[in-house]
Parts: sequence; structure tokens; C-alpha cells
Amino acid sequence: MPILKSRLLHSRRRPQLQRRPQSRRGAQARCKLDTSTRLIAPANTLSLPTLDGVKDRFEFSLGSEAALPLARALIRQGLLGDKHLERATSPVGGVEAALAEIVSDNFGGAQDEFDISVSISDRLEDYRKPENVLFFVWSNSPDPQYIPLRPVFERLENNPSRDRLMASLYRWLYGAASKVFDAFGFDEAKNVYTWRKEWYAEARENGEDVDAEGEVEASDPAKVISYIRDSERLALKDAHAIDAIRSIADEKLRSAFANALQMYTAVRRIKLPSMSEECRRILDDAAYYMDSYPVPGVGISHWRDDPIVAWFDEFCQEQFESGSTCRAPIILCFRPEDTTCFLQIAAALPGLVRTVAGLSQWLRFSLELENASNYGNR
Repeated sequence: MPILKSRLLHSRRRPQLQRRPQSRRGAQARCKLDTSTRLIAPANTLSLPTLDGVKDRFEFSLGSEAALPLARALIRQGLLGDKHLERATSPVGGVEAALAEIVSDNFGGAQDEFDISVSISDRLEDYRKPENVLFFVWSNSPDPQYIPLRPVFERLENNPSRDRLMASLYRWLYGAASKVFDAFGFDEAKNVYTWRKEWYAEARENGEDVDAEGEVEASDPAKVISYIRDSERLALKDAHAIDAIRSIADEKLRSAFANALQMYTAVRRIKLPSMSEECRRILDDAAYYMDSYPVPGVGISHWRDDPIVAWFDEFCQEQFESGSTCRAPIILCFRPEDTTCFLQIAAALPGLVRTVAGLSQWLRFSLELENASNYGNR
């Protein structure tokens, strides 16, 4: 079975397509977009009280010395003060309180629909810790979410710019989502489709009785609705996008489009730091123990019966049955004394959190429109 896989771990590196043998582990069949089986057991970390939005975990297995440079750096930036240290029993607690405040302030009390977890630790699970190194890990729930766009499409029925508005919306949501976790859309569906076709071709050559046309061609991404398939060409830019949004009659829908554009514009300003070559090598070595593609945070398509959803479900099903350790979408390695790198992470954190909040709002809005519709295919 083809699957996306990588042995080279990077903060935003896309894995390459490789083959994975068919899993022999038994698994209960899942329907499309059912709640997934949990992939990773909760880490044995020092857990803190759950925030309204993103959660923080901090783990320093050999004491808190590694947190001292981080705490000093936050103090110099005015991000850590007396109020954070009042109840802290160690530098770890002070750093935790300061970053937790950044998270909660930027999430604005919104509900986190993606169960984002932020962790700073001196080791990665299943990986022997090198000395004097820290890992920043940003991960999402192993239960992927889904944003259907058909209810929005129907609301724009009389708008002369409907296809271009929908193409723009798809790119805005997909682009924002890809910054904070792995999104599954048209490009990912094409990748899995291509490898599935090759798998069937090889199976036929080996004399196996397979129905390639029935199982693969029925979900050909070429059948995806045109505003998604041609979104790069159709998407509106700059003043044209703003003018088209103003043409939307429904006030709530107009506001939702404006928020999507604002989120997409803001997410392009988020700058995560580059790792040193030494830390990159350490992270690449750690990737040996996390050999599976990240679980997508969200799938975005026109509707629940289109080819994107078919391959989204296929990909997630294979992930759940593989037994592999799925990596987090963002992992950065840095030395505790490299406070420049740490402060760049702290500076990027508000933008990451606000993006998750914006996507959570859009997820709820799209499902609200879907629930209000009369479509039979739920």
C-alpha cells in the first residue's frame, strides 16, 4: 500500500512518497470521516492545567538547568515577570507560565477544534536524549477534522464571482492550515491517487485479481470540482479579492470570507527559526523513530463524496492501521543557550495560535451551514 513517509524530519519538510507493506494488524473498519483510533498514547510528561485553547507540556528529565537560559531570555524581553514566578517552583514553571499566557491571550478564549499541544522537552519519545538540547514540538490531535465547502458554494449561487471566491477561499483555508499542521486537499489526493494506481498496476502484473477501474478511477482527482482543481488560476488577489468579498450579500458569510483572507495574509508573516546544522542532524537522527507522515489536522474539499475525501479517508485509514509512530507537523531542535532561536519561537507562537483559533471558527461555521442544509449525504 502506498503511503507518504519520511525518514528526514524537519520543522516543515514534506515527506517523500514511498511504499509501505500492507499492514497485518487487525483493525475495525471505519466509515468515511469517522472519529479515528488514537495513534499515540499520552506522553509521560509534566502536564499542566488545560488552557481554553492550546495546551502546554514541559518536560526536563534531568533537572531544570536547561530552562534557566530560556527564563532569562524571556525576562529580558519583558515576557516573564513577578506574576509568572509567584507560584513557580523552578525555572521550568516560570517559562511555562509565560508561554501559557502568550497562548491564552492569543487564543482569545476560543474553542480549539484541533486539540493542539505545545511541548518543550529535553527529549523526544522513543529517542535517546543527546546532551544539552531542547525540542519544541507542536502537534495536533490524531482525529482529523473536515471542512466542507459545498454549503458555502450554494450560498453564493447568484454571485457573479462565485467560482473565483470559492477558489480563493479554498486557497486561503488550505494555506493557513498548512502553516500550523498538515492539511489534506487536492494536491495530497493526487499524490495518494498516483501511488494507488501504481500499486494496482504492480498487483495486476503479479497476477492478482484487482479492480483498478472500480476502486481507483472512481476517485480520480480530475473529477474534483473545478474551483478547487483550478484554484491557483482562479484565486483572486489583493484589491480584486476585497472587492469580490464586498459583493457577498449575506453579512455573516461576507464576514467569514474576510476573516479567511485576513488569516491567510497574517499566516504568511509567521517566521519560525532555522535550525543549526548540528541541531538539524540531531533531529534527522530522531526522525528514525518517527517514520510515518503526520496525521492531517484537517481535510478540505467540496463535499463528503468527492475524490479528495475518498483519498483523505484512505490515507488516514492506512495511518491508523500501520502501527507507525506519526511525527508532529512542527519540531524544532535547539540548544538551551541559543536564546535567539527560542525567542524566535516565542515570537511565532502568537501567530500560530491565532491561526488555529481562526481555523477553529471556520470549522464551526462550515459545519453550521452544513447542518442547516438539506443535503442527504451526511
